[in-house]
Amino acid sequence: MSNPIIVLGAGRSATVLLDYLNELAQNEGFRFSLADASESLLQSKSSRLPLADMQVVCGTEIEHFVQLIGNHRIVISLLPPPMHPLVGKACLITHSHLVTASYESPEMRSMAEEIEEKGLIFINECGLDPGIDHMSAMEIIHDIQSRGGVIKQFTSYTGGLVAKEFDDNPFGYKISWNPRNVVLAGKGVAKYLKDNRTRLLPYHRLFAEHDDIHIENWGDFEGYVNRDSMPYVSLYGLQGIETLQRGTLRKPGFCSRWNVLVQLGLTDDESQLSFSPGQDYSDLMEVFLTGFKNKPMELLENLSGSKQISKDLLNLGFEPQNAEKLERFHGSPADFLLDLIVKKWVLKPSDKDLVVMIHSFIFLLEGVEYQTVSSFGMTGKDSVETAMAKTVGLPLGMVAKQIHTNRIQQKGLLLPLLEGIYTPVLKELKEFGLRFQTTTHPLI
Repeated sequence: MSNPIIVLGAGRSATVLLDYLNELAQNEGFRFSLADASESLLQSKSSRLPLADMQVVCGTEIEHFVQLIGNHRIVISLLPPPMHPLVGKACLITHSHLVTASYESPEMRSMAEEIEEKGLIFINECGLDPGIDHMSAMEIIHDIQSRGGVIKQFTSYTGGLVAKEFDDNPFGYKISWNPRNVVLAGKGVAKYLKDNRTRLLPYHRLFAEHDDIHIENWGDFEGYVNRDSMPYVSLYGLQGIETLQRGTLRKPGFCSRWNVLVQLGLTDDESQLSFSPGQDYSDLMEVFLTGFKNKPMELLENLSGSKQISKDLLNLGFEPQNAEKLERFHGSPADFLLDLIVKKWVLKPSDKDLVVMIHSFIFLLEGVEYQTVSSFGMTGKDSVETAMAKTVGLPLGMVAKQIHTNRIQQKGLLLPLLEGIYTPVLKELKEFGLRFQTTTHPLI
């Protein structure tokens, strides 16, 4: 066998994972592979990773991935989520195990029978969120249930943000992960369970109806509902639960400002716009607010209901007298917004990001109602070794190590909800400084 492990994707989330694998390879006496479409990106990693062999991704057809994966026993994919089913099909051909940090897709589920028949392990949702959120929640759920407790309510929120001392814009946000996901966050209808009823929150109301959340030692945040929480009733073994809600955290003030961008239509990823060279972001805004160039403050204030929010939006790059130039001339509104926030919300070299997570459980045990709150916060080292890279990358590497050392006995399409998977990961994460603070008290 050649190198046992190959990592697909060398972007910002891969940094800490690659360092972890390099140390694992040194301890276990093997080399590993790193593949990316950017040869220059691979070259920039080479001196830092003496045990990694670099491979350039030369295409996106299944035969390209089959050739790339070759005899590697384990594939860790950090490619964009839509690529994972293709990688999965290639892994079926090469008889390779697969680990990703992305949500398990319907396309991946369609392979479940073949994955199990071939004795392979495909584990998705092994990053931060989804990933550490699953593992830490299941540890508490299994503990409560093992003592005979009945869980009535469960809420869980996670955020990838910027550390307080480097928080220097009104949105309280800087880019520490895939910026397109930031722009498109919350698309569709959020679905969750509250007070024994299924609730739907459409996208156009999502950021206007956020929750206020306090995390001990880390401060106050805003939380909005994320995706569809309903599948986790069965996945987490919480049949009969009254409230189950998963969400995303942002700093105070973010949601009210982002809500205006949503209402304007600037997060639309379907419509196509065209502009001429020399045009700027006030021309983009004119598409959505007729007369914007003549009375920007008045129109934005009418929409937002706030003079301060209107000022902050103008200062983002839309102020007609000082608007940012468009960097592309064709694309969706979301494309143009993406270009702007990538430029405005950049992590400077010495900046540190922040990852925070909080779970809250209300459960009944021996006739007494209790609440358990479990949370953690972590700041990055700098703009390269970020907390986001750490919390996404380390669980991937740790699960891959379990597969490499044959510690995962179950085969098939899995999530990290099994005690045998999450316990070693959570234990090892403590060695890297990721420790949950957990308190339980009776509700009187």
